[in-house]
Amino acid sequence: MEPQDILSSLFAGDEGLTESVIGARREFFLWFVGASGGAGIARSQFPKMYNNVKNVNALRDEGPTLGGETIGLNPLCGYPRDIASSDLLKVINNPKSIERIVTDGPKENYLAQRGYLCYDAFVAGNPGCNPLTLRAVFDTFATSTNVVAPDTAQRLLDEYKKDPSTFKNALLESKLKSFAAIGTLLFLLGLADVLAFNGAYRGWFPEWPGGDHLPAGLIDPG
Repeated sequence: MEPQDILSSLFAGDEGLTESVIGARREFFLWFVGASGGAGIARSQFPKMYNNVKNVNALRDEGPTLGGETIGLNPLCGYPRDIASSDLLKVINNPKSIERIVTDGPKENYLAQRGYLCYDAFVAGNPGCNPLTLRAVFDTFATSTNVVAPDTAQRLLDEYKKDPSTFKNALLESKLKSFAAIGTLLFLLGLADVLAFNGAYRGWFPEWPGGDHLPAGLIDPG
């Protein structure tokens, strides 16, 4: 089939087509548009996630540390090194409430002005604390974002004060939720692509041999 014939078939009307072919073509456009929109959102998030990883790794040897025994972070948390227990206790035992930190902190964006706790305000409200530890504590407040509701942050801090040993599990849980969200997004995008290809196969190219075993048929039509 010539290229111009393929383009003509893509935009051909419904005249003379069976209901199944018409339905398949409509499915293609539905899933194709959905997958394109989702892929756009995903592409905008990946650079942010990459920058977050770079920023965390850059904190490895930054700032003061009290040293001593570490808390035993799970490697799945993705931090460049473990965190000292003394550094953690210094952060969670800060006498300032989250409400006070929000009030005194910088108001550089709309959410900060609306009373949300931002990462920069949290750092400013904990002077002299280890930067990597501050990042780790904040990461338990929110998953893959630098903004969190102040009541959520205060509740978690109160839990850590009562039992500091719960912190490392909370951090691991937060990271696993982030990984799960990324995995789910990629799975749904892949599923939408397969369904779009299947609609295109049934709507325009029913004789193509690879259509019977998608997505493997895209690589080896058989």
